[in-house]
Amino acid sequence: MYHFKNFDKSDDIGIFHNDTDSKGYESDDIYILNDTYHIDSESNEGDSRTDIHSVTSNNRDSHVAEDIDFNHIQPHNFKLENVNDRITFTSYQNANESEPINDENINEMTSTIMKSYLKSTTEEQNDMLAFCWLWDFAGQKDFYATHQVFMSKCAVYLLVTDSLEFSTVENQGLDFEGSANYVSFWFDAIHCYWSTTMKGRLDPPIIVVCTNEDKIKEPSERDKLQKQFKDNLGQVMKDQEKKGHLRNVYFISNTEDSDIVFEEIRKDISRQAMDMEDWGKDCPLKWLLFQQVLLKLKDTKIPISSTKTLLKIAKHEDIGISEESEVKRCLQYCNDNGTVIYFDEENLEDYVILDPKWLINAFRCLVSDKIDNVIEVSDDWQNLKDTGQLTDSLISRLFQKEPTLKFDDNKAHLIEVMKRFDIIVNLKDSTALYMPCMIKSCSFSEVQKQFCDGSQSFYKTSWLCLEFKFLPPAFFNHVIAWYIKQYHVSVIIDKQIRRKRNALYRQVGVFDLDSSGCEQLVVCEGPNTIALQVWDSRMSNKTYGKLRSQLHRFVETLRKRYSLQIPYSFTFTCKDGDFAINRKKFKDLLTTDYRCLEHNTNHLSDDLVKPWGLSE
Repeated sequence: MYHFKNFDKSDDIGIFHNDTDSKGYESDDIYILNDTYHIDSESNEGDSRTDIHSVTSNNRDSHVAEDIDFNHIQPHNFKLENVNDRITFTSYQNANESEPINDENINEMTSTIMKSYLKSTTEEQNDMLAFCWLWDFAGQKDFYATHQVFMSKCAVYLLVTDSLEFSTVENQGLDFEGSANYVSFWFDAIHCYWSTTMKGRLDPPIIVVCTNEDKIKEPSERDKLQKQFKDNLGQVMKDQEKKGHLRNVYFISNTEDSDIVFEEIRKDISRQAMDMEDWGKDCPLKWLLFQQVLLKLKDTKIPISSTKTLLKIAKHEDIGISEESEVKRCLQYCNDNGTVIYFDEENLEDYVILDPKWLINAFRCLVSDKIDNVIEVSDDWQNLKDTGQLTDSLISRLFQKEPTLKFDDNKAHLIEVMKRFDIIVNLKDSTALYMPCMIKSCSFSEVQKQFCDGSQSFYKTSWLCLEFKFLPPAFFNHVIAWYIKQYHVSVIIDKQIRRKRNALYRQVGVFDLDSSGCEQLVVCEGPNTIALQVWDSRMSNKTYGKLRSQLHRFVETLRKRYSLQIPYSFTFTCKDGDFAINRKKFKDLLTTDYRCLEHNTNHLSDDLVKPWGLSE
């Protein structure tokens, strides 16, 4: 299974996806011929992939997920037909059906699905269809925390941009929203999942699609701008490894180009997918058969099912997966290739999301700013935007924006899935839910004023910085969520609203290191940087090697969990310095003192490293 992923700034490559809300996602099935896929019908064991998502939740809640209603999905209610050489599957509900769910219903339904699938594969003879999905990712920053759920190394990425904007912008790289830096940013994000191909190129492949070609009427001017675009793209990625992902650049007009242009892009997607190392890996036949049932259930508008029901389906004689452990491995395999959303973890193992698009729409309900006026002026919504706190009643109201999708009926499971990806997090020793990606921004200097107005001196460590070549969009979200779960968030008096609030913002969090409230840990995000500093009003002059080690271990855990290739190094900045600039590496601190360019004075090298448990 391969995903064709489209990061769309201009929202106008309509040949591959439906018209959608520009702040959402959309998925279409794309069928491509594949004569290289191998089926291992003899093996009982699958490609047991390492579960890179190993996290255990602390609380177990009861879930009210909508299970498969076999009272309304009976074998005689299915209609199987061939349309354009594709098998479609339609369910017809019988409102008067009252027969209880039982194993016979499940077996008959599974038999119906299997007969249709086996008949279709026989008719296809030597050609087999590979099921691929096109995900249209929203490019807005508010959605960055949700992208991680669907990004994968087993994908071909379409990066859609406005070539005119890219080609004519000045000071490229300075304005993220309107420059070549937009393209560079997404190359960096995709590069976090890189692997090397047999031909020495980098996977996953990226195809750049430039739109709005119809706005330039003169052929000579169009050729000039296309050349300028490619020159600018080369400059943006000069001497950078991420350039190895680029496979092709297309210049298109959605309004004037013929289907031939878009067909060439389709063929290129197929070529790139079949050229990837993971293409054509062996897989047990029964896993593929089970997967077909899951896909058919999704097509009948069943977005979520209990694992218990799917275990019964897997044991059907036409599939023959008898061991529960193998069913779970198969479900994990389907999760890894994007067919379903499933985790064999506490609080998540009882349910399987059969339609990933359904999960996307649930995310959109909470994150999108397209809400009705009544919700927007509510205290709960204002509190979410100000502090990040997400009340249970607000979740229900936001989910009710899509009543037919029954998100509120499955709220408990959806919340657990979002917790797993740190999109939602519980405060330490509290049931209160927070959504870090929705909290308002606040500068570090403003946060610092809330703790020290200048009348009182307090001890500050140097800044300990994790400096990344590129920091993925959701990475700081994971880090701040981890600290939220480990430590109590510090409380301040917000002078603007004249009441208490948690010292938690979009890019800054302050946490109490003890119960006195005199010692705080500050966690900040900067350009490709995560920075820590400790404040102590008791002037105790402690060292904090444990905090450094904890952060290092957690970052390594994140890299392994999400298979991220993100190199980083420890750097330091003086206690009153700006951690976004003038950082010092270990090699810069080999002398007794060093020159601080920010303050035009000399500092002791030991003042930078000693607070973090490091010596010469």
